Amino acid sequence: MLSCARHGFDINQLCAEYRALRAVVFRLWLDEGGAEPPALDDIVRFNEAIDQALTESVSFFSSQVDRSRNLLLGMLGHDMRSPLHTIQMTAHQLAKLDDGQQVSAAAARLIRSGARMQALLDDMLDFSRTKLGLGIRVAPAPVDVAALVADELEQLRVAHGTQSVELDVAGDTRALCDGRRIQQMLGNFVGNAIKYGEPTAAVEVTVTGGNGEISIAVRNRGPAIPPSVLRRVFEPLERGPGAETRPGSEDSLGLGLYIAREIAHAHGGEVAARSDESETVFTVRLPRGAGDVREDPPHQH
Repeated sequence: MLSCARHGFDINQLCAEYRALRAVVFRLWLDEGGAEPPALDDIVRFNEAIDQALTESVSFFSSQVDRSRNLLLGMLGHDMRSPLHTIQMTAHQLAKLDDGQQVSAAAARLIRSGARMQALLDDMLDFSRTKLGLGIRVAPAPVDVAALVADELEQLRVAHGTQSVELDVAGDTRALCDGRRIQQMLGNFVGNAIKYGEPTAAVEVTVTGGNGEISIAVRNRGPAIPPSVLRRVFEPLERGPGAETRPGSEDSLGLGLYIAREIAHAHGGEVAARSDESETVFTVRLPRGAGDVREDPPHQH
């Protein structure tokens, strides 16, 4: 069946092959039997065998098609990195030139567009890795999680202008984790809170160092997430109610919360969400120690 996928067959053509096989075998069976019809038990067993083979073939065929698709996305994303990096470097060089207001404004637009493209590309590559069973790469190192969170929130405040984002820290927040990934995870949670929360209410971020773990909670006011949506909120390509009409929706693939969950899992952690009429809270719990963290494998060239 793998050869069918390689030669461009689709699932309908695959099923048609089995229908043709069933019909041919029955015709030959009747021709061999002459006037005497085949035994009913034999017909039942033959149909069961064909149905089982068809089920297994469809499952295998679909898994191979999905794998090929994810490999293609991974290769495409990898090959896009170099030209995108060149665009971003050129934009930053233009921004440093003292060559008039128009050039500076154009460079700023290039930088913003490049950053959006980079975020979408990173999400696509992370999604492909998880679907291929490779998981999110992490490179753990000793860090202060509260300091990482404070730095990321400062950048988010600049990006989102007037939206208020508050930080509260308690306890020892030192841990062994991938700082860049923790900031990516937090950015996804806070970006989601800003997008769907009440614009006039502050987004509250709490970092707490506990016994053997660090917890991060992102809280926003606004409409409650419906239970049917909340149950699958961490699934890929899921977006909240009215997402298509919200500002910035064109920059989202609906992968942010899914990737945030996978980053937590890569660190041996867990995520949870709850929502009611008063607030929506996303919580991450991360182990403090090195033993529970999956390290980044060596890069291969």
